[in-house]
Amino acid sequence: MSGKSTRGRSVESRLKDVEHEILVGVASGENLADVMSLMCRRAEEIAPNAICSVLRVDNARRLRPLAAPSLPDAYSQNIDGIEIGPMVGSCGSAAYHGVDVEVVNINTDPRWAPYKQLAQAFGLKACWSSPIKSHDGRVVGTFAFYSRRARRASRIERLIVSRCVHLCAVAIEHWEAQGRVRQLAYTDALTGLGNRALLAERFPDILKRAKALGSEVATFYADLDGFRRLNAERGHKIGDQILVAVADRIRSNFPDADLVARLGADEFFLVTTGRAAEGDFEHTAEALSRSVREPYRLGPDTLLHVGVGIGIARFPLDGTDLDALMGRADAALREVKSSGRPGYAFYTARLDAETRARQAFERDVAAAVGAGQLSLVFQPQADAATCKVKGFEALLRWQHPIHGFVPPSKFIPAAESCGAIEEIGAYVLRRALAEAARWPSHLRVAVNVSPAQIVHADFAALVEQALLETGVAPWRLEIEVTEGLFIRDPDAALETLEKLKGQGVTVAMDDFGTGYSSLSTLRSFPFDRIKIDRSFIVDMVSNHDAAAIVNTIMGLGRAMGRIVVAEGVETAAQLKQLQEQGCNEIQGFLIGKPMPIAYYKDVTTAEYPVQPRTASVSAFGM
Repeated sequence: MSGKSTRGRSVESRLKDVEHEILVGVASGENLADVMSLMCRRAEEIAPNAICSVLRVDNARRLRPLAAPSLPDAYSQNIDGIEIGPMVGSCGSAAYHGVDVEVVNINTDPRWAPYKQLAQAFGLKACWSSPIKSHDGRVVGTFAFYSRRARRASRIERLIVSRCVHLCAVAIEHWEAQGRVRQLAYTDALTGLGNRALLAERFPDILKRAKALGSEVATFYADLDGFRRLNAERGHKIGDQILVAVADRIRSNFPDADLVARLGADEFFLVTTGRAAEGDFEHTAEALSRSVREPYRLGPDTLLHVGVGIGIARFPLDGTDLDALMGRADAALREVKSSGRPGYAFYTARLDAETRARQAFERDVAAAVGAGQLSLVFQPQADAATCKVKGFEALLRWQHPIHGFVPPSKFIPAAESCGAIEEIGAYVLRRALAEAARWPSHLRVAVNVSPAQIVHADFAALVEQALLETGVAPWRLEIEVTEGLFIRDPDAALETLEKLKGQGVTVAMDDFGTGYSSLSTLRSFPFDRIKIDRSFIVDMVSNHDAAAIVNTIMGLGRAMGRIVVAEGVETAAQLKQLQEQGCNEIQGFLIGKPMPIAYYKDVTTAEYPVQPRTASVSAFGM
C-alpha cells in the first residue's frame, strides 16, 4: 500500500507532509480555494498520472468548483452550478448518493451521458469521485481524480483519495465555521441585513469602484417614525415583526443597491451608485419613503402604519469617506425630523453649520455642571383645600455665560443627546436632597428625571446613595417621570421604578394626559401621584371639554387610590373649581413661582395667600 516515489520516499511519508502543510494552511486562515489548490498540486505530484479536482456542494445542492489547478478554467466554469443527482457524472452522483463513484470510461458510462462531450473536449477519459462529508454526515463536497485514459484507480491513488478527502472535510468545515462567525460579526441577527461592521468594511470598495466608473454614491439614512411608541404599545414581538418587514421591503425593492444595513433599533442605511443629474437619487429617496410607508399587515386583524424620515448625503459632493457621509446624512435626517413631517432631505452646507452649532451647544451643556452654571429653583406644592405647602418641586436652571437664561426644554434634549444627562441628573438629585435635608421633616421634594437617565444608568443605586449622604427619609423624595419613559425602554423603566418603590421613594406621573397612552401607562405601575398637565388646567374654567377631562382624571385618581395634583393653577377660579372636583394638591403661580429656596425661608408655617391674579411668566418660567 505504501509504495515508493521516484525520489525514494514512501507515499505514506509524503502524504504526512501534505497533511501537515494543509492543516497549517487551514489553521493560519488561508483562503479555502488556495489551500485546496495546494492540496491538488501535492496530490498530483504523488500521482502524476491523475488530475485532481475539488468541488463544494452549496446549500442549494449545486456543485461549486473550489480547486482544479490542472484543468482548464473553461471546464470548471461549465460545471459550476450544476445540481447534484443520480445521473450527474461522477461528482454529482457521488454527492447525491454519498458514496464513492468510480467511472472507468466516461464515454460509455450512462451517468456521464449529458456531460461526456464536455469531458472529451478536454481529453478526460475516466473519473473517480468520493464524497466529502462533515462530522454530522452532510455531503459538503467531492474530491475527484481524472485520468486521460480509461482505467481504474491504482492502489496508491485510492490511498491518496482517502487521505485527501479527510483533509478536504477539515478545511471545508473550518471555512463554514469561519463563515458563521463572519455572519454573526457582519450581519444583523434580527433582519439578516448587514450591520455597521459590514458597512465599514465594504464602503471604501464601493467608493473606489464608483470613482473608477466616474459615478456618484448616495447614502440614505432612514429612521422610522414612532417606532418606540409602537414598540411600547404593541410589545417587542410586534416591533420586531415590523423591523423584519421593513428590512424585507428595502431588500426586495432595491436589489441593485450596493449595500443595505441596519444601524440601530429603527435605523437603516442604504447605499446606491448612480448619477444625481439623472435624478437617480431623488427617485430612490421617493421609492424608499413610499415602500416603507405602505401599511404592514401582521395577521388578519392587525394593520399598522409606520412613517420614515430619510437623510441623504452624496459622494463626492458631500464627503469622501464613510464618517463624513454618514454624519451629513444624519444632519439631513435631523432636518426632516425637526420639521415634524415624514419625508426626505438632501444634505446642504447650511445643515453643516447647524450641526457645528449643535455640537458646540452640546459641549457647553456637558461643561455646565463643572463650570457652576447650573442652579435649582423650587416651586411649592400645596394642599388644594387649605393651600398649606406640602413640599417643593426642584426645577433646573442654566445661566449660559453668553446666551443667558436657557430653558430646560432646549438644553435637556441636548444633554440627553451628548450623554451629559447622567451627570446633570445626579447634580440635581444631590442638590435637591441637600436642600431638603435642611427643611422640616414633613416637607417632601420632587425631582424630575429624564428617561435617558433612568434607562441608561443605575439610577436606583444613585438615589439610594444620595439619600444616605443627605440623611433625607426616602418617603420625602418623589421622582417625577413622564410617559415618554415607557416609550424608550418600558422593561428597564419598570425595573428601575420598582427598585425606587422598594426603597420607599414615591413616584409621580408628570404631565398626565398628554402622552401616547395615558391609561395603559397608569396601569403599568402603581404611581403615588398623578400630575394633571397644565394645558388642561389653563382652559378648564372656560372650556367644557378641558373641565370634563380634569374631572375624569380626578375620578380616575380616586378610583385607583392615587393622589391627584393639578399643575399650572394661576387663578382663584381655577382653584375653586378644582376644590369642588375634589383635587388633592395644586401647584402653580397662584401658590408660588419657581424661585431660589431662600425666597421660601418660612417653610415651616408657609401658607401662601390665595389671591386671584393673572400671573405672567417671569424670567424663571415654569
